[in-house]
Amino acid sequence: MKKRFLTSLQLLVCILLVLPCYTVYGAKDQPFPPGSQLPRSTFPAPDSQETLSYLGLTSTEPYTVSQIGAKLVLIEVMKVWCPVCRGNAPIMNSLYQVVKNDADLARDVKIIAICTENNKKQADAFRKSFKILFPVIPDEHYGIGLTAKVSHTPTMVLVNSSGKVLWSHTGEISDFDGLLRELRENLKKQ
Repeated sequence: MKKRFLTSLQLLVCILLVLPCYTVYGAKDQPFPPGSQLPRSTFPAPDSQETLSYLGLTSTEPYTVSQIGAKLVLIEVMKVWCPVCRGNAPIMNSLYQVVKNDADLARDVKIIAICTENNKKQADAFRKSFKILFPVIPDEHYGIGLTAKVSHTPTMVLVNSSGKVLWSHTGEISDFDGLLRELRENLKKQ
C-alpha cells in the first residue's frame, strides 16, 4: 500500500513539473503574432564582458531590444525544468553556431534565452549543463515584461531592433532548416 502511494505521489509530482511547460501545438493564443509589438521589456545588466560584447552593448546598465547591436534578435522564453526546452537546447546551440559562422548573420542576428520563473543559479546551471554559448537571462519574478505574456514554454520570438515581431513559435523546434530560413528571409527585409 505504501509503495503504491509513493508511486502515485511520484507520478503526480512529475505531472505538476511538466504541466507548466505544456505546449499546445497550433495554439490560437500565440502571445506574439507577427506584426505585433513586443511589450516594452528591460533586460538586466549584462553579467559579463562576453555578453556585453556579443550583444553590442556600450554600457553595463539594464538594456532593451533596441539597444542590442543587431538588426534581429531571436528570444527564447523557456524554463530550465521544461523537458521540451531541454530538448531544444542542442538545437539552439546548433543555430547559434550556424549564425556565428556566417558573416552576415553573425553581424546582424543575436540570440538570447530568458529563463522565466528561474533564478540566476538555476539559469547558470542550465547554461553550464547544456554548454549554451549565448546569453541566458534569469527572470524569476516576471521582471522582464514579455515573459508575463508567455503561458507555454518554450516560446521563440524573432523581433527587429524596434521590437516588431517578425515571427514566433511555441513548442519544439522540429524544422531547423525552416528556422534558419526564417532568420535569413527576415534579415533580407531589414
